[in-house]
Amino acid sequence: MKNKTFNSTSKMKGWTERRLFDGKRFALVKQAIILGLEDEDIDQLTNWASKPMFRNNFLWNLVHKYFGLDLQVPVLFGNWTTSPVINNTITSVGKRIAADQVGGTTTTPVTAIAIGVGTPSATALGSESTTNGGSRGAATVSNQTSSTTGDTERWVKTFTFTGSLALTEEGLFDNNTSGGKMLASQAFSAVSVVDTDTFQITHNVNFA
Repeated sequence: MKNKTFNSTSKMKGWTERRLFDGKRFALVKQAIILGLEDEDIDQLTNWASKPMFRNNFLWNLVHKYFGLDLQVPVLFGNWTTSPVINNTITSVGKRIAADQVGGTTTTPVTAIAIGVGTPSATALGSESTTNGGSRGAATVSNQTSSTTGDTERWVKTFTFTGSLALTEEGLFDNNTSGGKMLASQAFSAVSVVDTDTFQITHNVNFA
């Protein structure tokens, strides 16, 4: 009866795109947008302002999980790109959050993106950043379409740094300042940021 009522293949899945920008170059991109340059020109400027990051693969994930190593070896453990897209982990708590929202058990929305310098646990980031411009905050949230109308929720947040950090984790939370419940998270190969750098995270959760 259960399988006839519910689609047993339905599940939540998440993925994130990260962009890292040189602060001075990104300022020129912002100016170009204000001046009303063509989208094609802005795209070229955006790519010019972007810094490469290592996009880790499943083998990197295994080595990192069991040995705690961050091996940035192209081809074997991933590749260098200016816009890495990787899958995330929807936490058990995250599934509870979604179920509670559907039934109205909770009305606390998931609105925050946090970053850190550790490895996520099942319920929180390993070492959440609170300095140098890396503190968590409210994201811009919108509804998107992946395969069926409105089946994906998207969070976008941009961090501008005032000092150096080696970022290795990211998560979605239902509290904009601290604590709260974590819907989804990801661990990634270290991203080194310095003063004036800009780091943009686009986090998606799809209800397939």
